[in-house]
Amino acid sequence: MTFKVKNSLITMTLLLVGILSLIGVTYHSTRVIIDRTVMNHQQNIAAQAAATTSMWVQQQIKILSSAAKSLGSEPEDNMVQTMNILKMTMEAGDFSDVYIGLADGKMIDGAEWIPPQGYDPRIRPWYMRAQKTETIGFSYPYIDMTTKQMVIALSMPITSGRQIKGVLSADTNLDMLMKNVVNARAARGGYTFVVGQGGTIIMHPDKNLLMRQKVQDADPSLENILKVMKGKESGSFSYAQNGKEYILAYQKVENVDWYLCTTMTRANAYELSGRASMLLATESVLKVLGILVVVTMFGVGGSALVLYLYNRRFVNAMQKQQVQISGMNEDLKWNITRRKELETHYQTLFNVANDAIMVLKSMIFVDCNEKANELFGLSHYGILGNNMLDLSPAHQPDGVRSHEKALKIISEAEKGEQQFFNWNFLRSDGTEFPAEVSLKKLRLNNEQLILLSIRDISKRVNAEQQLRQAQKMAAMGEMVGAIAHQWRQPLNILSTYIASVQSAYYNNMVSREFVDKVVSGADSQIQFMSKTIDDFRHFFKPSKSKEPFDSIEGIESAARLISPNYKDCGIELTIIRPQEKYPLVVSGCRSEFVHVVLNLLANARDAIMEKNQESDEPKDVYIVIEHDDSNVIIKVKDTGCKIAAHIMPKIFNPYFSTKTYASGTGIGLYMSRMIIESEMQGTLTAQNYEHGAVFTITLPKIAKED
Repeated sequence: MTFKVKNSLITMTLLLVGILSLIGVTYHSTRVIIDRTVMNHQQNIAAQAAATTSMWVQQQIKILSSAAKSLGSEPEDNMVQTMNILKMTMEAGDFSDVYIGLADGKMIDGAEWIPPQGYDPRIRPWYMRAQKTETIGFSYPYIDMTTKQMVIALSMPITSGRQIKGVLSADTNLDMLMKNVVNARAARGGYTFVVGQGGTIIMHPDKNLLMRQKVQDADPSLENILKVMKGKESGSFSYAQNGKEYILAYQKVENVDWYLCTTMTRANAYELSGRASMLLATESVLKVLGILVVVTMFGVGGSALVLYLYNRRFVNAMQKQQVQISGMNEDLKWNITRRKELETHYQTLFNVANDAIMVLKSMIFVDCNEKANELFGLSHYGILGNNMLDLSPAHQPDGVRSHEKALKIISEAEKGEQQFFNWNFLRSDGTEFPAEVSLKKLRLNNEQLILLSIRDISKRVNAEQQLRQAQKMAAMGEMVGAIAHQWRQPLNILSTYIASVQSAYYNNMVSREFVDKVVSGADSQIQFMSKTIDDFRHFFKPSKSKEPFDSIEGIESAARLISPNYKDCGIELTIIRPQEKYPLVVSGCRSEFVHVVLNLLANARDAIMEKNQESDEPKDVYIVIEHDDSNVIIKVKDTGCKIAAHIMPKIFNPYFSTKTYASGTGIGLYMSRMIIESEMQGTLTAQNYEHGAVFTITLPKIAKED
């Protein structure tokens, strides 16, 4: 090998070594930039979560300060106003409980919790801390005696002038705080936790660590965490655990001595922040290798020029990448803040709704608000995973199986129409309660969901039942008087029959024909009285079960009950039946139907008596019974005063009454329409005609003509 060749080889070798050295330096620089970018990204996530937490803390402090100011100006004996302030504070701050410990040892709880015997709030940590510091502040987490859940208390003294009247404290459920405030998750496998100045774990996904361990003791790999954090507002560092490298970022939360920390594996952090940088570095390395081949082929001069151009290009590319990453961080910061605001806003609206709101996926509950937990007496997780039938009795009040009725409702909802219906549910103690339900199928994020809105109407149903019973009791007074009046004549006739038997015996006038006549007449009067008793008994029969019955027979029963009263008032009652002699059968509670007809007849009587106070016009009431292929139509017409146009829309409202014709309506007409429409699936309407007013009942006919 000649000297010239040797020199060429040496030169080429030195050139390759130089190129390889340049590649190593470039790769190292790229790694440093990527690591710095990842650390900055993690610190941004911790800072955003801490800012959200600080915003929540400031909001809670403002709410409690406002309440304390209001309480400080209220007299101590004004318990009603004090409780109103506590309850409004609970709702405004989404606190699980708000309570006051007074200087005399008395306890006032906004959740109406009754302290056990010997309970003294003045020796509780929240009271002593606020009294000692005379400032507002948070306690460490503890188990609440009311809810038995882990809470954190925010307390402050209540002052009047310079005198401390007591301490106001509010509890926040840690689960709710973790879910709605401290919920930053940077990537798979990452989580967020909060520690105090001494390292005590205040919030952590693992509830077993709360207040029981310090973070440096719970995880030996974090034994130097307090030294790293000391004197710093924020920062990040790496540590190893179970053979994996982790990145931890921390940020001090304003207004409290807390550090909010986020941690995740370095691999996950690279997935979130370093992917683009790594691809660029790989591309650059490939370009360097290509340039190396060109340099090897074309010599030292060409390689030097190419390396110079590559270095310029690499630096420019890295600068552009840093600008892009900075812009991405700003966009990510804005998106996280906006998402937190929207989540907090809609989560608040979802939880403060007066109705229970529940979401089903594949007929299984996947979410519900706090009103649903309260309504069913179950925890959040006691509802999730169940279906609608798990919270319902086997049969609904109309006798239909809950399973069959639910399938029919869902089938109707498949058509895209919102369904409104009444449904009986079960509470956690096994008791049933009625509810109004709105059901709507919708698509969200390419998933088919069902949205249920449930309103407890048990109080309204009980009130309506009480109104109905009150109406019957009012009618009972009239009916008792009517029966007494109705029985007077049959009793007089029976008395005459008995006296005639004695007279006939002494006068030897007793014959077979005489005995048959007396027995037949007495039996007729007794049957009349028995029928009256049956009508009275059926009218007040408490049964509410639905069954088929003859509407004509029910109308005749109501007519017999009120006929004595009509005779006293000089009113003529006429029933116009169909020419056919077969029954017109409808479905419902017979006694309730008779009640409705009796109400309408009583209203007709009142209208006639009001109109005829100063006139001698005819006093007539007509019950016209008609039918078609589907319905039975019953019209109650009177010759009384007409219904005034301005009160016509109001006569079926509960408690509505005037001193005119409508004074007899009120509860009676309201209950009548409710019975006909809700319980018998019919209609009840009113209108005027030439001689007075007419009320029309339309009911589905369930039996065909024989």
